[in-house]
Parts: sequence; C-alpha cells; structure tokens
Amino acid sequence: MSVWSTKIIEIPYWCNIASLLAICRGMKMRETKKSSKDIIKDMLSGDADKIWSASCAICSLSQNHDKMMELIPYKEKMYYATRNIELGGAIVSNHRFLTQAFKVLEVHEKGEECPCSLLGEDASPKHLLEDGYFELMDVMYFSKSSYIDYYIIRCNRCKKLYKVEERQYHYTWWSWQELKE
Repeated sequence: MSVWSTKIIEIPYWCNIASLLAICRGMKMRETKKSSKDIIKDMLSGDADKIWSASCAICSLSQNHDKMMELIPYKEKMYYATRNIELGGAIVSNHRFLTQAFKVLEVHEKGEECPCSLLGEDASPKHLLEDGYFELMDVMYFSKSSYIDYYIIRCNRCKKLYKVEERQYHYTWWSWQELKE
C-alpha cells in the first residue's frame, strides 16, 4: 500500500501544481536533521531522489558554518558524483537545488562573504530568527493598518541589514533586499 493511499489530502480549489509541489516538498526550508554523513552518502549515491534531497538539506544548512565545514572535504567528490545526474522538475528544473548547494559550500569554503548573501525566496526570516542567525530590528506596518508591510532584520554574523517582505503567489515567499547604511 502506498503512502498516498493511506492519507487523504484536501486540496483547495485554487491550488495549482506549483502550490501542490510547494506544499509537498516544503518550500519553507528549516535546517535539516540529517547528519553530515547521511548527506554525503546521499550525494554520492547516484540516486536522483537522494541527491535532490541531500541538495535541499545542504541549502537548508546555508547559515550553519560548522555543518558546512563537515561537508567541504567531500565537495569535489560530490560534484563529480552528481554532475551528470538528471534531477527532473515539472515546472522548474530541480537542478537549481544542486547548483545552490554547491554555491553554499563554495561560500563557506572560501570564507570571503557571509552566507546571508545566499538567502532567497525560500528563506523564511521567522526560521532564521528562531535559529539565532538573525535579529529582528523593526517591523513596518502599512499606513493606518495592522498589516505588516516588511521587516528589518540584521545578520548576527556580518551585521548587514535586510528589508524582508513576505509575499504570496502560488506559495509564500520572501523578498530579501540588503539595506545600505
């Protein structure tokens, strides 16, 4: 019996395939609980699903320098093991997760820039604040409203300030804009 036949998932009438993929694949990334050993094993496995999952795990750890340093000695081996793997993707190629994973490893390996520069639409400021990587500096509301317009948050590592706007289309995403002082 498959997992899909044991669970009933109510899908709202407005849900399209992009929304469903976002829901099923957890676009709001939290730090993975996978060990470095398991990530390395999956990246070297030759299995597209395991490689995709391990790539997402690396991306989820983008702000965790200690975890990245455990993976860096295997970066070249992982690159050669994954370079010809087709990861699929219905609307957008899943290869973007693998590409981003190697960018994350490179930033930590070189140490020339803060990994906060890698944050994109899937980076929830709530999770980054809860994990202690950022500090909430201010919350800006729409004029004469109780609705939040954007947040001002600061990276605890490099002290850069960001304006972060929560947006929605097919799923919730965030716009990260570095603020120049």
